[in-house]
Amino acid sequence: MKKRNVFQNQSQEILSLFEKANDRSKVMCIPIDYAKKDHLAMLCDGNGRIIRKPFSVKNSPEGKNYLIDQVKKSCHHHGISLQHIVFGGEDCGSYTDNFISTLRSENWLVAGVNAHDAKTQRENVQASTDRLDLLGICKMILSCRANCSPAQSGNYLDLRTLVRQRRKMVNMTTGVKNRIHTFVDQIFPGFLNEKNSGILPFSKCSLLLMEDRFSVHQILRRRRSTLTKLLTRCAIHQPDNCAKKLQQYAAQVFKPPENHLTTLQISLKQQAKLFNCLQESTEQLEKEIAESLAQTQGAFLTSIRGIGIILAAGVCAEIGNPNKQKSLSNLVSYSGIIPRVKQTGGIQGKPQTKKVGKRCNRILKDYVVQSASHIGLHGPEDLMLDYKKRDAQGQHADFGMGRKFLRMAMGLMRTSQTYLPKSLRGKKSSMKERSQYYLMTWPKLRVKWRNVNALDIAFDKDMPLGQWRNMIQELYGIELKL
Repeated sequence: MKKRNVFQNQSQEILSLFEKANDRSKVMCIPIDYAKKDHLAMLCDGNGRIIRKPFSVKNSPEGKNYLIDQVKKSCHHHGISLQHIVFGGEDCGSYTDNFISTLRSENWLVAGVNAHDAKTQRENVQASTDRLDLLGICKMILSCRANCSPAQSGNYLDLRTLVRQRRKMVNMTTGVKNRIHTFVDQIFPGFLNEKNSGILPFSKCSLLLMEDRFSVHQILRRRRSTLTKLLTRCAIHQPDNCAKKLQQYAAQVFKPPENHLTTLQISLKQQAKLFNCLQESTEQLEKEIAESLAQTQGAFLTSIRGIGIILAAGVCAEIGNPNKQKSLSNLVSYSGIIPRVKQTGGIQGKPQTKKVGKRCNRILKDYVVQSASHIGLHGPEDLMLDYKKRDAQGQHADFGMGRKFLRMAMGLMRTSQTYLPKSLRGKKSSMKERSQYYLMTWPKLRVKWRNVNALDIAFDKDMPLGQWRNMIQELYGIELKL
């Protein structure tokens, strides 16, 4: 039987620190309870003996310098080397990012502690104070249950920031659309139904009409020729028929009360302008996301049919650098797509499968489940069949395919390869078959990047996809035209 350490999730950096010190009393631990204005810090040794009681530290450069000065004085007094120091605190808001990054830039070891786990380490579970929190943080660090590496850095940090910002923009856009529906239901009921009006809802033409004193009365009073010209400018198919249909429908619906109409029109106009602004911002963010994704290994995920730029960027941003990730089982648990298992009663006790846990990265879970659903609908044939088979057997097809997608994603990112069907992997397939597959799938991959105006950046010779393209062209003697 393979021997394994029972402490599988301990921080290797902190363990190495204790090993180099040889004596836990020669290690200094500085737990910090972060706050927006004043942090609370405490000094203790590796055995948990308090060297200095909790004291206040300003969340500013002066406060950081004061903390470092106090730490150096205590280290000199107790004979502790400056190389055997570890800072730590709970993962919290953005107001601490600059404080932590400054410490790390000066080569201090800074650990992050899970707030939920630190809570279980407090001496008093009934109360919560800054001093009690410090004790929980300190126990987590001394037991090496902390993360000393930031979740993302470099291009992956930029990508995560952009992806999460776009996600918030989309949520805001959905809220604005709902408010527009509320106003339109009073001003012109049914207008946002294409079957009634002949105009695609929230299209350029639809928004243009809603921004200009929009109402049932206004549509009926307009000349047919004037309305037709407006629809023509918006590139509406058969504008004359569309104008006729719109006015005929306007004559059939309830008319809003005129004494309240002006207020509704002003409100709708502002919501339509806000929607346009959010749409433009989202499109710009999508272009920036594509450019950031092109610089990471996550660009290879777009080679899977059914996975576009946004889904690939979302998964890649939350996973981070694939070469620094833990095992796939940890990643599946982190994404929240694996059920919980409970087993008791010795050998005779049967394991019980329960619902998935709530402690997970919900953003990653959302993108993985969406990716699995897209693969089941539009993905490669073998994966589509697998999805349908799981669904027919009563399994949770999205979760099952999500686990398979994560396994494929980690493989593609770590090996810098595009997706290949199972029949073309290994030595069984010939170079001719693989070259034909690359020629067949290349146009679809190119279109994905062209639609976000990032084709030249993605396939630049210094980018991962660009290097892959050059390698394939030289190896198989084919031309993948841009």
